[in-house]
Amino acid sequence: MAQRYGVGILGAGWVAGEYVKAFRDHPQTELIGIWNRTPGKATALMRAHGVNGIEYESLDDFFRDDRIQIVASVTHPTVRADHAERAAQTGRHIVLEKPVGLSQQDTDRIREAVHKAGVKTVVSFVLRWNPQFVTLRQLIKEGVLGDLIYAEGDYWHPLKQVYPGYRSYVSREIGRSAVITGGCHAVDMVRYLGGEIVEAVAFSAGPKLNLDYEYDPVSVAAVRFANGAVGKLSTVMDADTPYIFNIRLFGTEGTLQNNTVYSSKHYPGALGYWEFPTIKPDSGDVSHHPFVPEIAHFIECIDNNVESHASIYDAYKSMAVCYAIDESARKGGQPVRVRND
Repeated sequence: MAQRYGVGILGAGWVAGEYVKAFRDHPQTELIGIWNRTPGKATALMRAHGVNGIEYESLDDFFRDDRIQIVASVTHPTVRADHAERAAQTGRHIVLEKPVGLSQQDTDRIREAVHKAGVKTVVSFVLRWNPQFVTLRQLIKEGVLGDLIYAEGDYWHPLKQVYPGYRSYVSREIGRSAVITGGCHAVDMVRYLGGEIVEAVAFSAGPKLNLDYEYDPVSVAAVRFANGAVGKLSTVMDADTPYIFNIRLFGTEGTLQNNTVYSSKHYPGALGYWEFPTIKPDSGDVSHHPFVPEIAHFIECIDNNVESHASIYDAYKSMAVCYAIDESARKGGQPVRVRND
C-alpha cells in the first residue's frame, strides 16, 4: 500500500493556490494546513479550493505538528533560507519555490541543511515539466542535438500592477534583480538542456517604461559552457511586450528552437524546421504552470528514495549562474566564474 504524506504549506499567496490544488488532488498527499503571516488568508485559500485544513497561528505551531512530512516553502524569498533550514532540521522533505534564496549564502545554507538532514527536495523550476521541454529533453537524449555549439534563453515578462504581489516583486528587497525574480527560469532551462555554464559576462539597464522597479529590470549575459559552447541569456521585465519564453539550442547534429526542430542527419531531406504541436510555456500565469506533474514526480522520488533532477543539489547550480550574471553586471561587465562546487 502506498504511503500517504501530510503536507504543510508556508505562505498563502498567488502561487500557493496551485500547490493547494496539486496536493489536494494527489492520492498520496493530504494538506494538513498552512501558515501565513496575514491572519485569515490561509483559511480563505483552503476554503476556496475545498480543503478543510488548519491555519497555524505561528511558525512554531506549524513545525510542532508532526503530521507534516512535506513542507512547501512558498513565502517571499527573503525568508526562504530560514524556513527551509528549519524544515530540514526537523526532518521534513521540502518543495522549494524559486528563487532558492536571494544570495549565494542563502542557497549555501539550504543545501547544507538538506545535506545534513538527508531529506528530499524539489525546486520549482517548474518549466522542466512543461510538455515542450519534456519533448526537447527526449530529443536531446535521442541524439538529435548532438554536441552543443550555441544556446539562447529569453525570459521576457514585464510585471504589471494587476499581478498579485506586484509591489513586492518590483522591490529590491524581495525582487533583488531581474534574473533572480524571473530570468532564473531561462537560466535553469538552458542549463538543464544544454549543460553546465562556467562563466558569465553581463550588463543590465534601468527602467524606462515602468519606473516602479527598484532594480535594473533588463539584463543580458554572454555565457560560456563547460564543453566550450557559448550562449546568451536575456531577461526583459520592462518593455511593451507580452510574456515570451524562448529557448534555442544549436548543435552538431541538429537545432531545437522552442517547439521546432531541424536536423539534416536525423530527418533527411528536411527543407526547414518542423513544428511539433504541444503545450508551450506561453503564459506567465501560475495556473498555466505544470505543478501537478512536478508534485507527482516529487512523491515518486520520496517513495523510491532517489533525488529529483530538480533537487537543491542541481538547482544550486542554476542559482550560481544567476548570481554570477548579477555580479558581472554590478561590475560593469567583468567576466565572472560560476561557482559550481
